[in-house]
Amino acid sequence: MIPAPLDVTPTPVPGNLVGNGLAVAILALLHIQIAAYLQGAAALSTVSQGISLMRDDPRHERLAHGLIKSMAYVFSFGAAVAIFWVIWVLTTLWGRFWVSLSVITFWPLVFEAAAFLSEIVLLYTIYANWERLERYRRARFGLTMLLTIVMWWQMFLIDVVASYMLTPNNGDTNQRAQILNPTFLPLQIHRTIGNIAWAGAVIAFYAGFCYLRATRRARATAAAAAPARSVGAMAAPDELDERRGWLDWLGQWGVLWAITLSLFQIWVGYSYAKEVQLHSFPAWYRMMRGALSNVFLTQIVLLGTIFSLGSLYFWRRMRASGIRRLWVQKICFAMLVLATLLAAQPAWFAGSRDDVVAAHRDRPWWDGGLLNPIGNFIPNKVLALLVFMVFGLISATSYVRAYSEGRVRIGDTTRRLQVALLALGFTISVMMIVMGVIRENSRQPYLIYGEMRIQHQQITTTGP
Repeated sequence: MIPAPLDVTPTPVPGNLVGNGLAVAILALLHIQIAAYLQGAAALSTVSQGISLMRDDPRHERLAHGLIKSMAYVFSFGAAVAIFWVIWVLTTLWGRFWVSLSVITFWPLVFEAAAFLSEIVLLYTIYANWERLERYRRARFGLTMLLTIVMWWQMFLIDVVASYMLTPNNGDTNQRAQILNPTFLPLQIHRTIGNIAWAGAVIAFYAGFCYLRATRRARATAAAAAPARSVGAMAAPDELDERRGWLDWLGQWGVLWAITLSLFQIWVGYSYAKEVQLHSFPAWYRMMRGALSNVFLTQIVLLGTIFSLGSLYFWRRMRASGIRRLWVQKICFAMLVLATLLAAQPAWFAGSRDDVVAAHRDRPWWDGGLLNPIGNFIPNKVLALLVFMVFGLISATSYVRAYSEGRVRIGDTTRRLQVALLALGFTISVMMIVMGVIRENSRQPYLIYGEMRIQHQQITTTGP
């Protein structure tokens, strides 16, 4: 970063908490969820098209088309949110910061804009010509794969900027140093996996919602038409069964992606936190032991809730198909719930570790202090994370094995299982919000860590 002259007067930030804080948070978190879905949906559409080409499976063809349509519907809104955020929030309220960041990360932002334009061309070309390309399915598959690759590179360039803000290599503005800054690689892997898992959760949520709505309408229609039984009315149950079967298959497909890929997030998230600890220790301290420690506690509880809901779905879904002796799924569900309760234990009954020390109660609660050794990250929360990984994997593997053996019958589902799908999608959405809050607040009091303060957007480096 070019050092600021010492006689430059800092520029105060106009506005208030609503304009300067909540507006940034709401718009950014909304855009992140839309962008993450778009990138994950592109990847899953590519997977489904590939399966459809190999197996000629109409369900995957239908799913791939549906994902492309959903992307076309939400892309313009998500892009509008991002553009509005840059023009109004960043340029207007945080102008000095945005200009400085744009100068430092000029080329990543330029190539990101080029990738954005390429996405528009590819997405709407595929969307508008889906039926016309039916005879050229391999070409359509190639275009969708190209769209997925372009979206991945756009995320790559954005992650260069985001990771640089947290670990800027002591202000080194060299392009290679920006890309290879310490937290970039784990952040890129984390978002690549997380975007696909989020898209799977959205699919599961959509399937559960549509199933509940379809069954509710069917009940209302049946009640209204009960006195009049005609030959034409007999076709409705067949259509309803086909709809239920499709939504049941769609829901389990989304759950499998959401749960199995979230298992990798445990290791990737730990790696990311370790890089923050090694290269931006005050930010790590704020997350793990400071003002954000209880928010971080919420994140790990939400993670355990995701795996518990997934195991519950697998268990009850297998039971709905008449499978007996489900002791493996029962044990997995019980262990995941217990591990979540263990992970929910706070390490101290205060806002932060510093508050405990300031109160001179740096001792266990059974000795009259504010510390809770049961809630220590090592070894208790590490143990809980290992339980999440092991039993979450066993639960998902057990379900996939039963499905591959034909013991899980499509259509044998219940309304309660759809509620589990809704809860899973909602929980993952909340977890994404919590992660965003933790990551962005960990830099305080800096916008660019160690280089530019939030207050007055003041550049803190003074040069040699």
